[in-house]
Amino acid sequence: MELYIENSKSKSGKHAIRTLIYLVEGDNIIEYKQYKVKRKVKGIYSIGEAEIIELPDDKDFVYITMVKTIKNRVKGRIIVYSKGEEKLVMTYRKLKLKLISGDKSYAEIVRKVFEKLNIPIKKINLKEVK
Repeated sequence: MELYIENSKSKSGKHAIRTLIYLVEGDNIIEYKQYKVKRKVKGIYSIGEAEIIELPDDKDFVYITMVKTIKNRVKGRIIVYSKGEEKLVMTYRKLKLKLISGDKSYAEIVRKVFEKLNIPIKKINLKEVK
């Protein structure tokens, strides 16, 4: 499974993007850094780095992309992969997690990851989007 990892910011420092990958093993949630870099690519912003990486298909991962906007707000997209398949997609905006698609049972894993990262959550919306 190939994923895009980026850690970059703009020259002015007003915009930034950060991508994290967490490995889920039962109740243990650890940041995954033993990935194999396939190739380096150009990032969205000028300062920083970006790369395409290879992940094993037999494990469960939480893929988080967070973007800081010019108004210092944070938006994000969270995808849970299990056995190489996309199981859950959520968005993070205005301190709220919103279910976009997938299995609601994986939302607890996302909540635990956000708790570990000390990212505040005011509400989790698990209603299906029509």
